[in-house]
Amino acid sequence: MTEITETEEASGRADRARAFVAELLPEPLDIERTGPLTPKEQQTLGRVHAARDHHQTAKWIRGKALAVAFARRLYRGEDGTRTRQEYLDDEWDGISESAAYLEIREWPLAAQIATTCKRPAPDSHVRALVDVAELRGAEPVARWYGELRTRGQKIGRRVTADVVANLAEFLRAGEDPAGLEALFTPRQIAPPKPRKAPKASPLPAPKPDESTGGTSFQNFGMRSGPGGGWVLSADHVGRLSAWIAAEAAKAEISPDRAADLLLDALGHEDFQQWIASRARG
Repeated sequence: MTEITETEEASGRADRARAFVAELLPEPLDIERTGPLTPKEQQTLGRVHAARDHHQTAKWIRGKALAVAFARRLYRGEDGTRTRQEYLDDEWDGISESAAYLEIREWPLAAQIATTCKRPAPDSHVRALVDVAELRGAEPVARWYGELRTRGQKIGRRVTADVVANLAEFLRAGEDPAGLEALFTPRQIAPPKPRKAPKASPLPAPKPDESTGGTSFQNFGMRSGPGGGWVLSADHVGRLSAWIAAEAAKAEISPDRAADLLLDALGHEDFQQWIASRARG
């Protein structure tokens, strides 16, 4: 293995310390080389990885920036009348409020993972764990995620979004995984038992949600919960939570209150009849 001199190691630390700019990367020229990396090549590879981490870090910084703009109501503009969505249209390429709130939810965990693991996590991993972090705290969830990545490296297994979702299910149930190796085993989901839908008069389909550009709750997949029952996936929980937060903001009520109202509506007989009519179709 080629040794790196003290000067070159110090140069690598300086590269990580400075704000990353594209000029730190060389041009992507095709060079045919074999054998161990030279010290110069190792330095270039370090800069490649720094660019990767800079990209992921910029994402959670973006979420924090949105949180600042929303929490301090900076979106209202010079005349004080601009709405959140108008602000997003003007300054954030027209993203929806629900998408903005999702980024706001994710940034604290993403930042904690970057601190704990010394490397940012992929978006899909953060999204799978964000609701668990809100229940158990970002720091312990980031620590468990770091241990999962370390275990994966030791046993030569990839930490995929499904593996992270397995970790989330244990932590969501208030349990600490006894053996992290088991989380790398694909989950076996039993097929649902067929049921006859009760007779009911058809009801019109719900109107599309203007804030997300489509029907509010789409494509909710099945996932096996800790007790073998059906639960929403982490991705669906994140999308649903973001939608509730956005709609609560429009109605000027708390997200908790909006969630309670939604649960009341879902338990109403009219909704049950609507589900039955859609199932028959």
